[in-house]
Amino acid sequence: MLGFISLIFLNIHSIPINLNDSILSDTTAAVIDTIDSTSLMNDSFVIEEIKEAPIKIISFRVNSNQIYELSEENNIKINERDTLSLVLQINDKSENIIFNYYFNENPNFRIIENGKILFDKTSRRIYFDFIPNNDQAINKFLTWNVFINSDFNNLFRYDLLIEINNLEYPPRIVNKQIDKIIREKYNFNYSPIISDGGKNLIFDLQTNAPIDYFNPISGQIDWKIDPNNIKELEKIFEFKLKVYKQNQPELYDIDTFKIIYSENNFPPVFGKMSKWIVEEGKSYEYKLPVDDPNVNDSIVIENIGAQLPRGMKLDNTKKKLLFDVDYDHVEKINSTQNYDLQIKATDLSGLSSQVSISVVVMSTLNPEKVQEKVSELISELEVQQNGLDEINSNLKWIEATSKNNRKLRTLGAAGITFLGSVMGILSTNAEITRKAGAAIGASGAVLSVINEVLSRDDNEIKSLLRETIKLQSNVKVKYDRLSFYKNSQNPSDFQNQEIDLLIKTIENERESLNKNLFTISENYKIIISEKRIRNMLRKKVL
Repeated sequence: MLGFISLIFLNIHSIPINLNDSILSDTTAAVIDTIDSTSLMNDSFVIEEIKEAPIKIISFRVNSNQIYELSEENNIKINERDTLSLVLQINDKSENIIFNYYFNENPNFRIIENGKILFDKTSRRIYFDFIPNNDQAINKFLTWNVFINSDFNNLFRYDLLIEINNLEYPPRIVNKQIDKIIREKYNFNYSPIISDGGKNLIFDLQTNAPIDYFNPISGQIDWKIDPNNIKELEKIFEFKLKVYKQNQPELYDIDTFKIIYSENNFPPVFGKMSKWIVEEGKSYEYKLPVDDPNVNDSIVIENIGAQLPRGMKLDNTKKKLLFDVDYDHVEKINSTQNYDLQIKATDLSGLSSQVSISVVVMSTLNPEKVQEKVSELISELEVQQNGLDEINSNLKWIEATSKNNRKLRTLGAAGITFLGSVMGILSTNAEITRKAGAAIGASGAVLSVINEVLSRDDNEIKSLLRETIKLQSNVKVKYDRLSFYKNSQNPSDFQNQEIDLLIKTIENERESLNKNLFTISENYKIIISEKRIRNMLRKKVL
């Protein structure tokens, strides 16, 4: 051993770091240049110069939080149970670096509980992780003495002082018990292991078991279980062990467990299972009919088949399946989606049973998507109605002018509506001057108006008019039905089969409807371009 080591420490430059009350700094490092590489073995040192230690903290985390702020202090302050993570960088270019350390100036104190140290030669970094427990917090201080020896025969020492704030945590039982099932003689011995509880602990036990021994100071429980002394076929013995600080009873921990005696054991039993039928857009609960014939509430339920359907959860405690069914399970309307579940129930002794559950999801219209589609189609209708008032005005004027002292039905009774895209001729020079934006929709009243203007020999024009009226009727009836839903706020209006069929019909016939609208447009242009009607329109403009 080294007989005597003369070390000189000097504060050259501190790099402190704050974490609330936690403060870090580079400690002073004493640098000792030795005469030769054997000086460490000769127990003699010659101090030639003192330098700042080439060691720097490059990462400082407490509870995974990186700390950046600097302070004037020369130690780290952390709380009991904090997780301290440090990374030290050795700034020495020597190829061979020897790293050594101990704690509290004691060369024999190299291992600390809940601490880990790693030296990476390649990166020249030292990693230190530490979680102080109650005993370490009681001792308050821990000094980490780090030594680095390089090829240049320089010995660098780095001292890091860690100050631990002792907090009042409740005691914690580490080895908590699990429930047990017994059927024969059994010796039950339980010695609770306590962490972070400190001294002066008291144990309290509540149980209906005829135990043989209990120690309120150590918490030790002993019980020789003899089935001959149990007069029932099944019996549950419950234990509630509480540990608390004598002077602070509000700081405590509890361990609850059961010892179950059962003379015979049978696996869990599932009751009659029925097909589970659900609808999209709704939430459901399915109570699993399963019981343990030996002891109730000792069953673990799990899904052992494929992954549960989207939106379904298994509540093991309540023995229920919960299913929030969205609108994307069934691809086609008036169809279904089937799921087959495999559910397993296991009791505490390991005996199990399993069952299959058939789930049928019925398709349901998504009211939000249907309403969006209705709004989209109605928007098309409203766009097509641009110019409707102007064309209506023209035809009403034609009717009024053509009455010729004869009583005709009014155009109001005709219910004229304009759909589609149409060009109207409203100019004095018979040219197309504006886009009417709608196709005429009319009934027999319109035909009577045109008959007053046209001679009985204008069969071609009359034929076009009849064809136009027929085409318009086919288009108008679908949009009239659709408009019923325009201002509806009732979600059920968008979930009936009628609206779904109507939307699909309009979408499927959209190409045919567009062709009809084009034909209506062309017919309308021919009808109102007839000389006598054009002259009447010209007079109106004048």
